[in-house]
Amino acid sequence: MFVKKFTNKILHRFLYKIKQVLLRIQEGESCMPGCMEKKVKDIMLPIQDYATVFLENTLRDAVFVLKNTFYAGCAEGSQAHRSVLVFNSKKKLVGTLGFKEVMHLLRLSKEMPKNRDELFISLCISQSGKKVKDVMAPIGSEFVNAEDSVLDAAHLLIHSGLDLIPVLEKGNVVGMIRSAEIFKEVSQLLEENTF
Repeated sequence: MFVKKFTNKILHRFLYKIKQVLLRIQEGESCMPGCMEKKVKDIMLPIQDYATVFLENTLRDAVFVLKNTFYAGCAEGSQAHRSVLVFNSKKKLVGTLGFKEVMHLLRLSKEMPKNRDELFISLCISQSGKKVKDVMAPIGSEFVNAEDSVLDAAHLLIHSGLDLIPVLEKGNVVGMIRSAEIFKEVSQLLEENTF
């Protein structure tokens, strides 16, 4: 009996909320009360929050920076960065180097050799002297503007297959947007607007 009353109470509250939302939509409102559509600039990570390396740095140097950045973020309880930004000598953003690019270096050219003892160690050490420019993921033509909607950024991330996308303002890179920031926004909206 208690469960039935409790379930009915929840159902009535749910239907009441749905009715309120429908009335607001009919009156031309686009979202829940107090809810404002955020722009990319509202949720992006500022460029200053990223660790950086340069094209001519070695992979060893870049992995050291990436490791320290990642674990510092984990210790702070924040969403740790899984990439560092790569700049050229003119301090222009030209690429990123992340976990995925480092892992790609562990691919073997052909079949797995029969004697695999210490192969992992050997691969890591042999690749460590490579230049960042030879390993990084170049920044392509994909970007969002700071004034774009979060939905535009989500769409681009999904369809481009990229892990992060530069955010431009007046032609300059001012931040980066990742799926983690969009997920955080989704989760906050769902928590704030539960029935």
